Order: sequence, then C-alpha cells, then structure tokens
Amino acid sequence: MNGEENNIHPAFFALVEMALASEFEGGPVELVKVSSEADFVHPHTGHYFTFRLPFSGKCVNWELLFDPENPAQPPDFLCVEDIHCDPEIYLQTVHFWDPRQPDCLVKLLHQLNMIYKRYQISEIMTFSKSAQIYQSLVNAGITEENIEACYLPRERKFNFLIKLNTSNEGLPKAKEVGSSLFYAGLLYSLGMDGKILTNSLIISPCLGHILGSYVDQLQLTFSASQTVDVNVVHEFNDTLDRVLNKIRQKHRRCREIVSLLLGLYPSNVVFYDEDLYSKVTVLFKWENARYVAHLENLEFESEMKLYLFAIDCPVKTSKDEIVSYAETETVTFMHKPSSPGFCKHLHTTLTSKIKLFINRAKKNVSST
Repeated sequence: MNGEENNIHPAFFALVEMALASEFEGGPVELVKVSSEADFVHPHTGHYFTFRLPFSGKCVNWELLFDPENPAQPPDFLCVEDIHCDPEIYLQTVHFWDPRQPDCLVKLLHQLNMIYKRYQISEIMTFSKSAQIYQSLVNAGITEENIEACYLPRERKFNFLIKLNTSNEGLPKAKEVGSSLFYAGLLYSLGMDGKILTNSLIISPCLGHILGSYVDQLQLTFSASQTVDVNVVHEFNDTLDRVLNKIRQKHRRCREIVSLLLGLYPSNVVFYDEDLYSKVTVLFKWENARYVAHLENLEFESEMKLYLFAIDCPVKTSKDEIVSYAETETVTFMHKPSSPGFCKHLHTTLTSKIKLFINRAKKNVSST
C-alpha cells in the first residue's frame, strides 16, 4: 500500500485491502494516494482514495470519495485522467454496493474500468483511422470484449490492446507467483495515420512463469506489419496455442512419471514439485546406509537428470573437505511414460543405476 495503510479510515480498510488484492488483466491495482477533506491526513482518517488501474498499456487514475459519516453509502467518482469521462452518464446507481460484502469495491473498480472503456471507444470512433482499425478488428471476429483501445492526446497516438484467446486447462500451476490471472495480449501503439509505432507482447506473471524461456521465443515470432493486421494476430494466437500445447504434453508426462514413482516407492518419495512436477526426490536405505536419488528435467521427452548422493559415505575432496559421495548422470528411457512398459522400464533402470552407484560409493569410501 506504499505506506498509506496507516492513513486509511478503519471503515474502509477491508474494502481497500481486498481491492489491492484483486487482479486486472493489464497489471496490478495500485493505491497511489490516501487523503481527506482536511489539508493534512491524520492516521486512520483517510477516506479519499486514488486508485491506479491498468488499461490498454497505460494506467488510469480514479479518485473515489467516501463519506466517513455515512460509510455504507457508495463513493463519488472522478476520472483523474480525463474529466470528460463522467461515470454518472453510464452509472446512475451502484446497485451492487454493499459494504458488508468485502468485494463490493473490487466490483466497483471493474465497473469503472468498463465505463472508461466505453468512453474511450466513443473517443476512438471520432477519428477515421482508429475507427477503421477498430471496426476491422470486430469485423474479423475479434470481440469487443477482447479489445481495449484508447486515445492519448498528449502523445497524439492510439493504443490497441488485443486480448488473445488462451486457456490454462491442463497447464501447471504457478503458486509461487502469487497470482492466478492467466492473460496474454498484443499491444499496438499507433500514430494518427494508423501506422504502428511500437508493438509488444503483454502477459500476466502467471502465464510468464508457465511459459518460462518460451517467452523470448514468442517475442521473436511477433512481427507486425505497418498497420494492425488481423492475420498477424490470429497467427500469433495459433503460435501461442502450439507452445501451450507443448507445455501441456510435458506437464502430463511429468505427472505420469511422478505418479509412477509414488506407486513404485510410496514410502521413499520425500519430495516432488507439486506445481510443475519437474523434479522428485527418493530417500532409501541399503545395509543401514542412506542414499538419495534426485531426478530433474522430467519434462524432457526421453531423458532426465539423475543426481545420486550417498549420505553415509563421506569422501575427501581436493580441498580436503569431507562431503558425501555423489554422482550425476543423464538417464535415457526407451519408452514413453504413457506406454504400458514404462513403469517396469523405469523401475529396472533406476534399480540398476542405484545399485551400481552404491557399489562405486562403497569403493570410494574404502579407498579414502
């Protein structure tokens, strides 16, 4: 909250906290200012809030003015970015406002974003080039819901953010990102003549984490013509779908391998990556000595990395340090995880690798 949390009136704190935890497709919601009717805001008295909402590659500031004497009443609104955008034209009554519901402010912010979107469409349609581009996108099958367009008078340019059709079904989770929003869009900045000034790929942190190194590859494949070309948008969407399908296949393969290992060694699996299923650790004993087999890169088609550690087999390094004996190798599989013989093949391969490792570990210990 940028240190502003101490200034928020307690009647509105939960609402503001929930709003800041909400997600918009273009980026996070920010609280940029807390103020009040007084010249100086005393702690816990602020009831005027300025929120910054993402829209079409830029940010729009909205002032929400609450009445601390009547906290149950909906706030007044003001679009700081453009005073001509009058919410009362589109929103005569906040019918959903209920401060007992913690998400009522979230709903209001989304409603204000929609109001600004409709206002900007009316602005865009007053310019022949931008109106032509907007209409061509709609005529080509891109829904109005998937288009954010705005006119930037100071820069004398237009922004078009086109949401791509994507699905997170069958994809790994990205819990550590702290966001579940799954979004991708193409952002175009156009001059008054309708020609492209800049273009970029906009993706949510969650999708970016799932794509990983594929993001750079996608950036390279995104080539735009001089003007917004619907065919380029569709082609890029198809490319993104193909990449996501590859990730789905790899994720399914990882889950199958982890599931097999859990079935083969139910009491020995001590760790596996619950989000990506890309690694798993197995702890076992042999003749009262402990050994660890750690597998990574499970997403690869026919091979994975195998790290083996003999915990109770200390060896001396060249620097006279005492460490556990360890080896690393690449394991190649002749069967796919989905094939009937893979379970037996996996068990046989790991058993053979581990037995050979144990023998080598014992020899190294006895020779030191």
